[in-house]
Amino acid sequence: MSFAVKGFKEEKLFFLRSWKFFSIAAIPGFLSNFWVIFRSPNYLEGGDFIEWAVLSSTLVLISCFSQVGIKPGYMQEVTDLGLSQRSKALKTSLIVLALTGGLAGIIVMVPFYILSMYEEWNNTSVLFVMPLLCISTNLYVIFQTDLRINKMADVLANMAIVQTVIFFLFFETFLFAGLDFLLSFYTGTALSLTTICIFLWSKSNIHSGLSIDYTFVRRALKMGSFFLASLLCRYASDAIVMGGFKWLSSDTIGGLLGISVKLSEPIVLLYFTAIQMAWGSHVYSWIKEEPKKLLSYSNWVSTLLIIGFFIGLGICFFICSTLFNSVSFTQVLPFVLMLLSRATAFAFLTTVGFGQTIKRSYKSGFKFNLFELLLTVCLTLLCLQYSNWIVATVICGLLPWLTVFLLRTDSLRVLKKTLHNHIKYS
Repeated sequence: MSFAVKGFKEEKLFFLRSWKFFSIAAIPGFLSNFWVIFRSPNYLEGGDFIEWAVLSSTLVLISCFSQVGIKPGYMQEVTDLGLSQRSKALKTSLIVLALTGGLAGIIVMVPFYILSMYEEWNNTSVLFVMPLLCISTNLYVIFQTDLRINKMADVLANMAIVQTVIFFLFFETFLFAGLDFLLSFYTGTALSLTTICIFLWSKSNIHSGLSIDYTFVRRALKMGSFFLASLLCRYASDAIVMGGFKWLSSDTIGGLLGISVKLSEPIVLLYFTAIQMAWGSHVYSWIKEEPKKLLSYSNWVSTLLIIGFFIGLGICFFICSTLFNSVSFTQVLPFVLMLLSRATAFAFLTTVGFGQTIKRSYKSGFKFNLFELLLTVCLTLLCLQYSNWIVATVICGLLPWLTVFLLRTDSLRVLKKTLHNHIKYS
């Protein structure tokens, strides 16, 4: 066996171990998600499910915007300066994202409250916990990123277990006290994340004080701006899909989409997200040490994602058949296929987007995602208004793959140029 083949196999095993740890870390979230889904039919109706989906997609969009590109900037800062020099960047990231997270929560809360005044939104009590939820989510994202960079997936898994236990205690206590189901869910999530963040802060050995490294912030914003813009386009597309089906289709159709979102969430948490996180913890070292093998790694991990699509289909069928007796799987199948297709394509963007990581520029991804967003707005809304919802699900399921194709083509071009320069100057 040649050294190259042996090295490739060893790296694959190393990646699988990382994936295993991130999957283990996701198991508590998967179990809590499954438990919430198990409890939800007794408390929620179809209209509540679609509002839950709309609120969740809006939270993801606004929370992403509030992170202002700090996460990729922090990852690059640690890669450039080394783990021992990360303290100042970590503290700055936490302070900045706590401030922007609070603002994001207010931005989420106000529009939905206004909609409730015109009877276009029913679940209003949950809105007031949004600021705390966005702050705790932002802080947890940075702590999670720091653990990933330090290759401390085992600690991440332990923290996920503890966070899930705390969530269960809060969630069930609030339900027992008679609080609204969605309010109990979001408040339990916010308080459990806050508890974990306080613990991680106490163990981080970050120097006291609230000083901000503005040089790091400028570098992070410069590098992460297009990365952030790409994610915003991606999440805006999801929000357009959810909002379109809520306000431009019947309550029954919107309810089926809302239920389908909950059916597809477990595979996204346990499988797709774990692969994306594992990829993120390896791709920087692969680019630095083994650029010739990047395409092989990308193709191999992408194959795992395709397998995940079919696993997800089986999981959705099982959950629907077990928990949602009032809904048949054939009713939600179009939405399930659409959501799984979109989730798989989103994960693909991670594994085929290595060209952006190589050149440390996310302009290409931003342009491709913006193009997809514009198509999503036009085609989805037109289909829901003038055609039918089946056509809309097909279009929404296929559009993200256009971005995957464009981004992969761009990455291949960048990789070819990089390898040519490497040979030229070696």
